Amino acid sequence: MNERYPGIEEKIIAYVMGYDSLKANGGNNDNHSSKEVIDVRLRMDGLFEQEEHADGFVEEFIALYTNGPAGGGGISTGRKNELILHKLLIDRENVFWQANAKNSSIHGPQNRSTDAKKKKRYTGSSATGIQQRWNTKLDEPAPPVSAPAPSGSEIALYRVAHSRAGDKGNDLNLSIIPHFLDDIGRLRTVITPEWVKASLSPLLDHSLFPDDGAIERRNNLLERVLVEIYDVPGISSLNIVVRNILDGGVNCSRRVDRHGKTLSDIILCRKVILPP
Repeated sequence: MNERYPGIEEKIIAYVMGYDSLKANGGNNDNHSSKEVIDVRLRMDGLFEQEEHADGFVEEFIALYTNGPAGGGGISTGRKNELILHKLLIDRENVFWQANAKNSSIHGPQNRSTDAKKKKRYTGSSATGIQQRWNTKLDEPAPPVSAPAPSGSEIALYRVAHSRAGDKGNDLNLSIIPHFLDDIGRLRTVITPEWVKASLSPLLDHSLFPDDGAIERRNNLLERVLVEIYDVPGISSLNIVVRNILDGGVNCSRRVDRHGKTLSDIILCRKVILPP
């Protein structure tokens, strides 16, 4: 593709499904790379400005399947138009608004008051039974409280905390909620903006085999990534906002997980060493 349309390679992202589905490997020689790969699925996605480039990309993909390595189990290709949203600010003096009110009162039947008198008022006769059941549950022994995470040894973050993630435009929002609430103080010393940024940086790799140009583009994108960490004292947790990390946002992302819902796994699978 880059020979036909120079500079087009930065528009394409590639995955080997089951190996780097989340781009979470980061080039580490861990268990993922040491396992024998018996069956793989290659997924490539491109976001092009010209229809000619999209058609050429599909043609190259078909040629790879029909004339490439033997043993292919099937192929699926497609092309569709994408609607990309751009955020912008409008000056206040250019914004005009108005409010309208309409009287929509509805007059009921003449005998409405008579019908109301016929209705039986709820007396709460079963409230006593409900209260008895609540009291029974309150008298039951409380579940055991989780223990603090060990210190001084390397441990996966998911053994210390859980997380939820979501998206807002091109920004990722995720939480870090410790299983043992008092661990939040120790987590603050480990989960820093630099640590979060390094953990999510593999998302910016478009290929398993980047050349010098791809590495330079990745570093340029990494400079635009900003991390903000906020305390949520009410639930003893952290709220992390990562800006410019979702490949442009759900409307134009080329990733498998456009919304970034699974990206909390990248954070939780990182290993940490908690202080005493």
